[in-house]
Amino acid sequence: MALQHPKGAVSKAAAGPSSAAKTSSAPSSRSTSRSTSRSVGSPPASSRTSPSASTSAPSGTGLKATPLVVLNNSTTTGLAKQAAQQFEAGGWSVTDTGNLTNDIVSTCAYYDPADGSALAAAEALQQQFPAIKRIKPKFAELPSGPIVVVLTSDFTLG
Repeated sequence: MALQHPKGAVSKAAAGPSSAAKTSSAPSSRSTSRSTSRSVGSPPASSRTSPSASTSAPSGTGLKATPLVVLNNSTTTGLAKQAAQQFEAGGWSVTDTGNLTNDIVSTCAYYDPADGSALAAAEALQQQFPAIKRIKPKFAELPSGPIVVVLTSDFTLG
């Protein structure tokens, strides 16, 4: 089982400390659901959004504009760069790659819960790339960004 807040080191990809913007759970125009349901094509948490809160919810293709950071947490040299090339070939934007030394159980897309569209984007990414086994909220030791994909030895290119 993956640690909720694993402690580890990020190399190269972390350009600085991750923004620990802890916001209160004040209402916003889009609510973020902790559920990892597979309703990728529809706006997130539409049943919880009021009719007046229809502010440009991202579409399926718009979700691919969400930037990704890809980190290699395996012993396979160059895995993050190879995976980044696959994600980019699939239409995603990869802003950085690097290595991570941590206790991560399986390949996971970690999303920033403060970003209203990050969960939906992570779900779309996982649907397109099933080698991403899990989707979880980010933990503090990860670099900033809406989605950080951490690759482990179970990740297969293809």
